[in-house]
Amino acid sequence: MSTEIQLDGRLRPCYEYQASVNAAVMSFAATKMPYLMGVPFVSSYATAIGLGLLGVAQYYKGRKLRRYQEGLRNLQPFFIQTEDLPVSEDEFWLGRGYEVTQVHAQRMYECNTPNGIPYTKPSKAYNRARQISRKAKKQGASWPIKTLAKRLDGQHFVTVNLGGKKVSLFKNPVAPYPNVGGEPYLHGVGIEDETDVLTPLKSMEGHVLVMGTTGCGKTRAAEIFLTADIARKIKRTIQKRTPSGDIEKQTVSQPDGCVVCFDPKGDPELLARVYSEAKRAGRPFIFFHLGEAGISARYNGVGNFSRLSEVATRISGQLAGSGDSAAFKEFAWRFISIIAKALFSMGLRPSYQDIRSYIMDMESLFIRYAEHYLAELGVSDWRVLVDDLVLTIKKVPENLKGASRRSVALDSLIQSFTQANSIRVTPAYEGLLNAVKYDASYFSKITASLLPLLEKLCSGDNLEILSPDYSDMNDTRPILDWTQAIRQGAAVYCGFAAMVDRDVASAVSNSMLSDLLSLSGKIYQSGINYGVDAASPKERANVYLHLDEANEMCGDEYIPILNKARGAGLRVIAYTQSRQDFEVRLGDKAKAQVVESNYNTIIMFRVKTEDTAKLLTDQLKEVNIYDLSVGSMISPELNVDDESLMTTRINNSVSIVKTQKLLKPDDIISLPKGQAYALLEGSKLYKLRFPLPKESAHTLPPELSLIYSKMKKQYRSYDNWWEKEVA
Repeated sequence: MSTEIQLDGRLRPCYEYQASVNAAVMSFAATKMPYLMGVPFVSSYATAIGLGLLGVAQYYKGRKLRRYQEGLRNLQPFFIQTEDLPVSEDEFWLGRGYEVTQVHAQRMYECNTPNGIPYTKPSKAYNRARQISRKAKKQGASWPIKTLAKRLDGQHFVTVNLGGKKVSLFKNPVAPYPNVGGEPYLHGVGIEDETDVLTPLKSMEGHVLVMGTTGCGKTRAAEIFLTADIARKIKRTIQKRTPSGDIEKQTVSQPDGCVVCFDPKGDPELLARVYSEAKRAGRPFIFFHLGEAGISARYNGVGNFSRLSEVATRISGQLAGSGDSAAFKEFAWRFISIIAKALFSMGLRPSYQDIRSYIMDMESLFIRYAEHYLAELGVSDWRVLVDDLVLTIKKVPENLKGASRRSVALDSLIQSFTQANSIRVTPAYEGLLNAVKYDASYFSKITASLLPLLEKLCSGDNLEILSPDYSDMNDTRPILDWTQAIRQGAAVYCGFAAMVDRDVASAVSNSMLSDLLSLSGKIYQSGINYGVDAASPKERANVYLHLDEANEMCGDEYIPILNKARGAGLRVIAYTQSRQDFEVRLGDKAKAQVVESNYNTIIMFRVKTEDTAKLLTDQLKEVNIYDLSVGSMISPELNVDDESLMTTRINNSVSIVKTQKLLKPDDIISLPKGQAYALLEGSKLYKLRFPLPKESAHTLPPELSLIYSKMKKQYRSYDNWWEKEVA
């Protein structure tokens, strides 16, 4: 039993063109001079037709082979307008590409053999053309050299104007390749199989991880994904109460959920993209930016919660928690929790400014809450009684030695009243009383790590944005509320100005993630329209959360968002540079692996480390790689039986060279810009390339245009800003 294995054999001279020319000549000869071919005159035309068809077939085979070989060296980019991006209710467009199989792995292997390298590297003519171009750019270059270089640098040698339309003639075979770096053959081996790559929208529920080094195309991919998410509309059945009181169902076309973009650095293109697409789709647009207090929406990072303890967790979570710092972090959590309980008990919404003020002066909150508590207990004339106690009290309890006389008087009255009426004091009061007993110098030491963070959150313009005054009716800036944003299907851009203050950016972004996590629990339990008349607890609204530099926002709340918030409709599309980013941020390799395991779809652009590339390649199956071996043998001995003097034997065989993964880490490291590999639905590997924009300038309002220009200057000036900060 034998198995036949065929190789492509595409890395060879194009003999098909020669065969096509020969067939054409023979076809002509069959019609004009059939006797030269020994063909009867009556069948000469039939022979000519047959030879002509053979020539055409060989020509098309040769053109197919030539295009394949050209694609190994030079892959031209493709352009697409934003309005033409494919948008579907059921599928998500990932670009153009092909599914990688053993055939493509075999072709990539052949491209790296000595026989294949001449077909993947620039030719001598191309290198000579580039030398002429460089020579023409030098000062003092002659006119003929400049003219020749101009022709050699164009895609076509001649361009003529016909009826107001430019027509290019004579394609330049040595035109410059696109400046994208990498190895073009990685996509060229499957260019003939290229088509639109679509993945079921439901697969996005498992979250998407997009990885790639700086300047490799992540931002362009983010723009495409944001555009698709904002433009997508779906038909949804809603419940509505009629004037008669009945509940009826209606089918309406609505935006497919809220689209949120978290941008730590401040990429102007992302801002312009979210705004432009929101206006094109008729969605509300919400702009939040820590560096633009004048027009930014306001946001209270600790004002919305499902459990009161979340307030303390969101703030203290930004503090160092390793080694000796762990104890101080726990102290900070406890005191923030005490303050939050007291404010909540008084019907007040916590804010960063409140936490900061009362951490520095806990006794003022104790006095304020004690007065509120006495009024709540219904103690008659408590103000008069307290004033009398302030003047007459003689013995100060041991636990209130450092407190003011008014604090002692308030505590004395509360204790006597609650004991006389067998009332247990509230946990909020107990916590405040316990906090007040600390010596001021000792209290300042155990909260020393917390105050710098609170000062940053409450300094300058941050105070206006992060601690909004809900009672100020003259402030027209909106307050970002995630519930309302999700219900409206808004497009939300959040810029955190991490290049200005990394700690504040991290604290605010993590607070937003905690807020979304808390809200997702409420949505899962009661539906997005909780509290609305006739609302169904099963109503869900998708939230597409795009996290640029996701590692910068990766805190303890990030893992629950990935593995629990999915049930409430939250889909995460995270963008980062390397596998180690999560480990550095979380400080724990095991946690980083948990984060990695929660992404169902991985899209990987060019990366710089083999370990990062292995995140994708280790999940692929192994395939056999074959090669052709040619052997010959000559025997000069006389063979008496068949009277032969010399025996020659030539043997060709195809054998397995090695077994390897469908893709190697080196292939990912060698990717050109704008190209990526995608592992979809757990097992399907696709090679992708993304389009370049083809549209007019963004139409931004005046205030956003100024911010766009400012962000563009800053963004260009701070490449690899995180590395500079560490240095």
